[in-house]
Amino acid sequence: MTHPYPLEGIRVVDFSRVVAGPFAGRMLSDLGADVVKIEPPEGDGTRIHGRRIGGISGFFNQQNAGKRNICLDLRAPGASDLVKSLVAVADIVIENYRPGVMARLGIDYEALNAVNPKIIMLSITGFGQQGPESTRPSYAPVVHAEVGLMHRLAERNGSAPGDLPLSVADTNASLHGIIGVLAALHLREQTGVGQHIDMSMMDATFATDDRSHFELEDTPDTIVVGPILDMSFGRVFLAADPEMRLVFKQLVRKGLVEDPTPPDADLETKIEARRRVIDQQLEQCRSLEEFGALMDRLDVPWGEVRDPRRLHEQPTLASRGMLVQVDDREGGTRPIADTPYRFSQASSGVHRGASHRGEHNTEVLKDWLQMNDSHIQDLIDTNVLISSEKK
Repeated sequence: MTHPYPLEGIRVVDFSRVVAGPFAGRMLSDLGADVVKIEPPEGDGTRIHGRRIGGISGFFNQQNAGKRNICLDLRAPGASDLVKSLVAVADIVIENYRPGVMARLGIDYEALNAVNPKIIMLSITGFGQQGPESTRPSYAPVVHAEVGLMHRLAERNGSAPGDLPLSVADTNASLHGIIGVLAALHLREQTGVGQHIDMSMMDATFATDDRSHFELEDTPDTIVVGPILDMSFGRVFLAADPEMRLVFKQLVRKGLVEDPTPPDADLETKIEARRRVIDQQLEQCRSLEEFGALMDRLDVPWGEVRDPRRLHEQPTLASRGMLVQVDDREGGTRPIADTPYRFSQASSGVHRGASHRGEHNTEVLKDWLQMNDSHIQDLIDTNVLISSEKK
């Protein structure tokens, strides 16, 4: 029996660019929604980042896999009418322009709600729709700086402030945005009324920060970060105290060592002697497998400090099929992360790679609006629609 996708039949118009927004659309697509990306003539900024295969970059592919694509000049006369026609038969709109941009284009929530009172619109911005900083331009590192993550990382590492190696603010806003959208869909089933969701990257990142209470209440962070060990076979992380008291305690408890220190030894002597015993045990581990077996026996959480170029070798990601291959548009395939959602009685997952700019101009307009060839050609001739870019 083939299970359905949870969001089959849901239509999404995705105006968003880069990551905050596109990631939300990607996840909705993986859950079965028909997501149509509305891309500007100049293209999404992520089209220039990453390996370019078949005319599509790796970064763009990651965030936009599974979506169909219309290339639309929103500034062209008649573009807002076409957008309203699409929104009239859609369920969700995603956008991440600065506040006021959608209104200037004539397609803000009020205008779209007028043609479809059931529409759910997710607006993702750096600093929210209102407020003293609402018009500030923002990318993830800006939010990482403003919300304290760069400062905390520098304090923890004893280094100069720097950015995180992933766009936490973007993906947090997208994921919190999806929660808002799904809640609004549920409420719409009861009321028939749509929603405008104002999702700030600042709000989403702050709300997701599990450590912020330490600084807010001016108290030391008591959650200890474990050590990273240089072993003969590579680096490993231990989720234990830096002095590895937990490791020594478990070694004794499991009968693998005896405490080498007399009861009357001073603390410094005990620490030094016990650390020698720990080191001797660890030196016996000649491979990652032996180290893992020892840590598992001691019930100490651990992880290999893995080069991300080797993620295809990570046992859990491999066994759960998280690295999948999609069509690379050149007759081969390319790797991409699959959806993390697993259902007992439903399907999910990425079903194709990203699209070329404007690839589905005709297909979507015929599918969603039953538009004829003559009308579509008129939109191309008046530069509302931009012809498909293949390479």
